Amino acid sequence: MDAREIYGLLVQKFPEGILEFKENLLDPAIEVKPQALIDVAFFLKAEQGLEFDYLRCLSGVDLKDQLEVVYQLHSIAKGHDLVIKVKAAAGDPVIPSVSGIWKTANWHEREAFDLLGINFQGHDDLRRILLPEDWIGHPLKKDYVPQPEYHGITPDRPDGLDAIPIGEGGEQPRPPIQYLPAMHGPKDEPEGKLFHLNMGPHHPSTHGVLNFMLNTDGEVLSRVVPEVGYLHRGMEKLAENLQYSGNMPYTDRIDYLGSMFCNHGWAMAIERLLNIEVPKRAEYCRVIVDELNRIASHLIATGSMAMDVGAFTPFTHWLRERETINDIMEMICGARLTYNYMRIGGVSRDISPAVVEKTLAWLDHFDIIMEEFDRLISENQIFIKRLAEIAVISAEDAIDYGLSGPNLRASGVDFDIRRDEPYSVYPELDFDVITGKAWKGSLGDCYDRYYCRMDEMRQSVRILRQALKAMPEGDIRAKVPKTIKPDPNEVYSRVESARGELGYYVVSDGSPKPYRAKYRTGSFTSMSIIEHLSPGLMVADLVALIASFDVVAPEVDR
Repeated sequence: MDAREIYGLLVQKFPEGILEFKENLLDPAIEVKPQALIDVAFFLKAEQGLEFDYLRCLSGVDLKDQLEVVYQLHSIAKGHDLVIKVKAAAGDPVIPSVSGIWKTANWHEREAFDLLGINFQGHDDLRRILLPEDWIGHPLKKDYVPQPEYHGITPDRPDGLDAIPIGEGGEQPRPPIQYLPAMHGPKDEPEGKLFHLNMGPHHPSTHGVLNFMLNTDGEVLSRVVPEVGYLHRGMEKLAENLQYSGNMPYTDRIDYLGSMFCNHGWAMAIERLLNIEVPKRAEYCRVIVDELNRIASHLIATGSMAMDVGAFTPFTHWLRERETINDIMEMICGARLTYNYMRIGGVSRDISPAVVEKTLAWLDHFDIIMEEFDRLISENQIFIKRLAEIAVISAEDAIDYGLSGPNLRASGVDFDIRRDEPYSVYPELDFDVITGKAWKGSLGDCYDRYYCRMDEMRQSVRILRQALKAMPEGDIRAKVPKTIKPDPNEVYSRVESARGELGYYVVSDGSPKPYRAKYRTGSFTSMSIIEHLSPGLMVADLVALIASFDVVAPEVDR
């Protein structure tokens, strides 16, 4: 069912709540009145034939006189997409919260509140998520004025506790800090019964600068609240101040273990805005580096997971294999970590016969090593007992919380963007989508999330052999204007990264710079389910849970 048909249904069902159908956009959108949003959202999710069960992205946009929230919806069951828009006056931006309909909206709405000041009415925990609680203003507002001294620390006020300077001779009261609920006491628990502690932000098992606020009764967790934002670099704000091609190197830093996917998604978004067709050879080059990067990322994910639960040796085996991939990547693009290879319209350089030969030789070697690794750790009974039956996620919860990639598929959800929303030359390649099979415990447990990544590496090997063999001759880059100035429009582009859906929502206004760029990442959405999963786990199980999500902290904070 396409967007126009759905618009007709909504107009019939909610004649007073639907404003217009925006068909001139690359992704046609339906604008809904704020007061009708909840009823429309319930209908879209529950109505047979629609079943929009997956909120893939929620973006806020400052239109200067209004603030707009854009909802990218997908139906995993039916395979169709829909864009919903809701606007509120800039002076009083109140929009109903949909976190009671799609649970993943909880964190997305907090981010829009934090960066744009949108008040989501009915949200049960609306507070800042990436910035400190005492931050002044909302950085993605177009009229935002940075406050470098927002802490109020000046030579004549070294403690900075009372007020914040706002200009020459002026100051304003410091806003009260709203501490996380866990610092006051857990929900529904008498004060003093539980022990409160921080796991992080520099704990080695948090996979980056993350903090988890734990409420425990001995070794048993009653609640875990993730606290993020320690690595927030304002990458979406940076994108608004860079030209489209100039932003490409910054995308590498969204996910330092999956830079090729970050490049690819950004390039695809701008190519859609410009209506550029990428040469076939360049598309094969992109798929080859993507799948090499997928293996390299999964090596770190599975190796560090073993190390987190106490087995150090497997990680060293995988580091050895990843070094060979880095050698190949260095031959292709000159970098060994934050690979920068994609360009708008193609790739920066060709893949040489020497790279093809070295990659094929390594793939033959890697097939044998994967079997050896399975014997070393995948079948290890201690390792299995640390992961099996731990933090089981049902298919319904995985979809509701917006999980993606191996974290979604491990719960039995058969969804992969490469196959179900095909891009590049993936439709020309044969591969299987790996889903959880309750290999050693229950469907959707930590072991399933581990072994999905193991089997996905085998599928990447399969894809690589086909792509290296079928790569045609031809150009590696399309002709692109020297200064990129897309016509006013907007687009949502997504790729299947190692951590699942990596999406770019880009709004163009006809200038050489994006008007708005929102990055949707798999790690950010995965973190939002941890509080739901934590009650009843042991402290040691939390380490396994975090490792099983393959969280990369820069991808959470951006």
